[in-house]
Amino acid sequence: MAVENPVPPLYLYWNTDDDVEDISYYTCGGYHPIRLGEVLSTPADTEPSNPRKYRILSKLGHGAFSTVWLASAQHHPAPGRYFALKVCVADADPQRELDVFRQLSSDEGRHVLRLHDSFTIDGPNGTHAVHVFNVLGSLHTIAPLARTYWNPRELCREVAQGISFLHRHGVVHGDLHMGNIGVSMPQLDEMTEKDLINHFGPPECTIVLPCETPTRPESLPSYLVPPTHISELLLKPAVELHIELLDLGNATIIGSSSVPPACTPAAVCAPEIMFEQVTTSVITQPATTASDIWALACMMHEIVFGSSVFHFASPNDDLLGAMASICGQVPPAWRSFWDSSERLCRLDISQETADQQWQETIDHFSSESARKGATSSKEDFVIFCDLLRRMLKIDPSARLTIEEVLAHPWHAQTSYTCGQTKLSDLMILEYHRLLAEFGKAAHL
Repeated sequence: MAVENPVPPLYLYWNTDDDVEDISYYTCGGYHPIRLGEVLSTPADTEPSNPRKYRILSKLGHGAFSTVWLASAQHHPAPGRYFALKVCVADADPQRELDVFRQLSSDEGRHVLRLHDSFTIDGPNGTHAVHVFNVLGSLHTIAPLARTYWNPRELCREVAQGISFLHRHGVVHGDLHMGNIGVSMPQLDEMTEKDLINHFGPPECTIVLPCETPTRPESLPSYLVPPTHISELLLKPAVELHIELLDLGNATIIGSSSVPPACTPAAVCAPEIMFEQVTTSVITQPATTASDIWALACMMHEIVFGSSVFHFASPNDDLLGAMASICGQVPPAWRSFWDSSERLCRLDISQETADQQWQETIDHFSSESARKGATSSKEDFVIFCDLLRRMLKIDPSARLTIEEVLAHPWHAQTSYTCGQTKLSDLMILEYHRLLAEFGKAAHL
């Protein structure tokens, strides 16, 4: 975030939970202090013929460059029209994100969140951009409870379709991870404001009482608000999940003259980006469509198998070793660094070792599926892992494009229901071919 090392540090009498923002960033150029019940309005002098008013009802979350709030549209003719308001820090550059949304058409089935409104507000810490989005739940939040009824193939397809929409319009997401997979919440608009407030109850706010008198007390909020776990509405009762990718704050337009360096989390970061971070301690290269594909493969692995490809991932030698191991090769550009590391040199990196590793994955999850009584077959896991391997290529130019991902037999198969897998003749033939590639005999 633009505000670094505020001086002097600010301490409160009462500690806050980890799920609220750092009070120190309520300063010039930083967060805008917001009160529950406050109404944020479009500036009267800029659009007097089309005023919009949004009443703040609860907190949805925060990030390095913004806080996000649930609000009801006071200007909307229908009651109970809710939106997510992203209030950016004053020093943020909101134009890049706006340019990205202008690049996107309003195609139906896009599986990417929509920008409904955008305006600015003035406050004690500066002028802040406010972006208004549809409210989305979090797939990552509900995953532990929703896995029993969700359809992993359909979820993966919708995530891929969202990425396809972005790439088709010349946009790289650049920050794909499970936390940025949103779930639409049409049932929210069926609740009145009173019912919604009563459902979640009063938030456990932390009163902001600094240990010493701050230099600019007007910069601070009166209290810090924890996020409302609005995603739980998706589970009562269980509903069909509709995916929309969120958080395009780090998205870039392909070919743009000014793009920021990639910021993808280590667990889903492409190897060409991770190698630079490990060897130089910085990242200078931007995210690409190929790095989006790598991240998508990691997310699909977690959606289907319930576990990460790279466990406890951090930017270090171990992660580079795990990447090379699962891909079965060390890139030529890595060789000098690789040979200088005794730990990396000890690893058995070969196509045969990678084949064995993937076969163990297939055997394990096939066995687990059978033990749980699921009807997903070993054939399906073979085809799914083939898709992952084609996406998880250590050479970015060798990875599938997003259209090739969607055309793969695992995605192309449509004859299935939740918890079931029905294989077409094409998929059975593909299974035989893939087993041969793994060096195994096909047994149906």
